[in-house]
Amino acid sequence: MSKVRKPQSGGHSGGGGGASYAAQMPYSAPWIRQKVTTYAFGTVICGALMVTFAAWMGGGLGSFGKKMDNGFTVILHSVGLTVEKIEVDGVDEKIKDKVLHEAQLTAGQSMLSADPYMIRQRLEKMAVVGKVSVHRLWPNEIVIVAETREPMALWRKDGQWSVIDQSGQAFAAAGPDQYLHLPKLDGEKAPEAAAHFITVLSDFPELAARLENARRIGERRWDIRFKGGVELSLPEDDHMKEALASVNLLNVQSRVLELAVTHIDARDPTHLALRPTPGGPSVIPNGGA
Repeated sequence: MSKVRKPQSGGHSGGGGGASYAAQMPYSAPWIRQKVTTYAFGTVICGALMVTFAAWMGGGLGSFGKKMDNGFTVILHSVGLTVEKIEVDGVDEKIKDKVLHEAQLTAGQSMLSADPYMIRQRLEKMAVVGKVSVHRLWPNEIVIVAETREPMALWRKDGQWSVIDQSGQAFAAAGPDQYLHLPKLDGEKAPEAAAHFITVLSDFPELAARLENARRIGERRWDIRFKGGVELSLPEDDHMKEALASVNLLNVQSRVLELAVTHIDARDPTHLALRPTPGGPSVIPNGGA
């Protein structure tokens, strides 16, 4: 005789079966509501205990936070997680002490309180420091890598001169009158391209010594005016060095920058085009066209 299986209570059938089935589920809606309520209640209780404990210690939440921080420092110190070594790389020796002072780091403070983001923000406010990166090396070392800002050129915009550094950033409080020996630049986006231009030009000392000013053209190339009035049109930046080398060679051979020439066009890679001074000698040195 076959056995008949008796239906279990709380199954899927019946009006109240769904509720009983949900109650047996490990992550049912009632279970979630219960847990959320429990955690919320626990949070409120913990907050109340913190306020009560702070008052008992004789201060507000500020003093409580300070005591907690001191307690964490003691714990971290016991396991070797405090600042023991601070290294500053990339800046001149003469400003290292200033960097350390502005970083507001002290030996023995907890590594958690040495926030790289906050340290970098403080250092970037220094007029003598450029790009900054801060690295927290566990368990006990902070490394600061920065660059010293160097006055590189004078840049004129809207009739006003500014002193710019190697990154093209202007010094807020630098007086241009103290930097008249620096290259003078004009044109939009000239600061961003200044470092590359000046570095390439420095490979040709005689040309660099004769530079009066340079103008950035179309954010892609430069026009130069030399002392004595000769102007030079350079090609785009990728070919600038080759053009300067050709002009420098021509000047060595024929002293072209001292002749009756008003303009040298070096934009064509195959030859230099020279424009003589009106009414001057008609003889153009070798290499001209």
